[in-house]
Amino acid sequence: MDASPIPPASPEIAPPEPSSLSDRLTNVVASPGEVFDEIKTAPVRAANWLVPLVLACIVTAVYLCIAFSQPAVLQSMQEQRIHAMQQKVAAGKITQAQADQYGAMTEKFMTPTMLKLFGGGAAVLAMVAGLFLMALATWLALKWCTAARLSYMKVVEICGLGLVIDVPQKIIRLLLVSWKENLLATASPTLFLANPSTTNKMDVFLSMFDVVDFWWLAVLSIGVSKVASISCRTAAFIVFGVWFGFRVVALLLTPS
Repeated sequence: MDASPIPPASPEIAPPEPSSLSDRLTNVVASPGEVFDEIKTAPVRAANWLVPLVLACIVTAVYLCIAFSQPAVLQSMQEQRIHAMQQKVAAGKITQAQADQYGAMTEKFMTPTMLKLFGGGAAVLAMVAGLFLMALATWLALKWCTAARLSYMKVVEICGLGLVIDVPQKIIRLLLVSWKENLLATASPTLFLANPSTTNKMDVFLSMFDVVDFWWLAVLSIGVSKVASISCRTAAFIVFGVWFGFRVVALLLTPS
C-alpha cells in the first residue's frame, strides 16, 4: 500500500517588524489604534514615553517664552493683578499700603525674563509630574475597577505616547494667545469671555476645558482600551474621570 503523500510544511509567517519610533509618534495622531495594538504585547520601550515627554516640555517652554515676550499679554496680566488687589482692598481683606507693597514687589521680581525662567521651569516640572501622576491614577483605577493587570510602566507608556497631542495643542494656544492677548486664551469657553483673568478661579478652571484635551483623552481612552483589553466605554470613563479629578484639585489649589 502506497504511503499517503506528506503535505509540504507551510512556511512560517514571520512576525511583523515593529514600527519605527517616528512612525509610532506620527500614528498616535493619525491612527492611534494601530499604535496601541502594536505595543500591547511588546515590552515597554522607554523611548515611547521619554521622547514625547521631551518634545512636550520643549514646545511648552517655547510657548511660554513667546507668550511672555508679548507686551500686550504682560500688560493684561499686570492689570488683572492690580484689579484683584483693589478688590481685596475694597473688601477690607488688605490695606492699600499692603496692596501697594505687593504691587511694587511684583513689578520688581516678575519681569519678562523671570516669568520665562520660572514659568518655563514650573511648566516642565508640571509636565513631568503630570505624566507620572496621570499614569498612576489610571493604573490604580484599572486595578481597582477592572480585571486588567497592566504594569505601571505600561500605563506610563500609553500616557507618554498621548503627549504627542501636546505639540499641536501648544501651537494652537500660541495662536490664540497672540490673537486675544490673554494667557487664558485656549480653545475653551474662555474664548467667549471679554477678558479672562489669571486671578479668577473660575476663569482658570474654564481655560482647562480645552477641546484639544478631549482629543488627547480620546487617544488615551483608545490606548487603555486596546492594551488593557477592556471596552472603550470603560476606558473612557476611567481616563476622563481621572482627568476631571485632577482639574478639580487644580481649581482648589488656584489662589484666589
